[in-house]
Amino acid sequence: MDDSAPAPAPAVDAAAGSLREPGRYRKGIAKREAILDAALPVFGQVGFHGASLREIARQCGVSHQSLMHYFPTKDELLMAVLRRRDERLRRHFDDEGGMRVDELVELAEYNVDVPVVISLFITASAEAVSSEHPAHEYYRDYYDRIVRSTTAYLSVAADRGWLRPGYSAAAAARVVLAVQDGLQLQWLYERDAVNVAELMRLVIGSVLTVPTSELDEAVREEARRRP
Repeated sequence: MDDSAPAPAPAVDAAAGSLREPGRYRKGIAKREAILDAALPVFGQVGFHGASLREIARQCGVSHQSLMHYFPTKDELLMAVLRRRDERLRRHFDDEGGMRVDELVELAEYNVDVPVVISLFITASAEAVSSEHPAHEYYRDYYDRIVRSTTAYLSVAADRGWLRPGYSAAAAARVVLAVQDGLQLQWLYERDAVNVAELMRLVIGSVLTVPTSELDEAVREEARRRP
């Protein structure tokens, strides 16, 4: 090996923006997570247009310049917050057999324990209706995938005649998901009066003629039959 040749440059981690030294790497990841933690309630309370990168930096105790090292634009920061927020839900989108409606109830119970998550979802999804919003395509994809996944699950009920009269699998999926969004919005106004998970169970019961446990077993049976 030619000692006069320049040494290769050390690898740089794009996410953390630091050299791959264990200590610096861990600190970079921790700082990035702290920024996301601070940004979530700010976006949830004042929306994308009202949020300030300087205020988010102040909230998490870093300089404005340091924040921009990790997230050069407000668009990038919002998208990182949304992706982390929806990571728990998106794991179920591509489950074999689709997304169980009980998982929607579990998600509602989880969200109530973290109010800023509901606030962020309601605020960001409403703002993102505009095609110029940075999260427009993100939410278009989000709704497309969750509707398709829930429809796939409820199609097993439709095939067995387990949906109430007048419902197709697609219609039932949209009704359940629309009620979930509406209940979460109402909960932000009247937290003591609205039990999102309990009301979701009532809505699901008004769509299905069998317990969800029976439908879950049928979905698993269908999956076992597939080659």
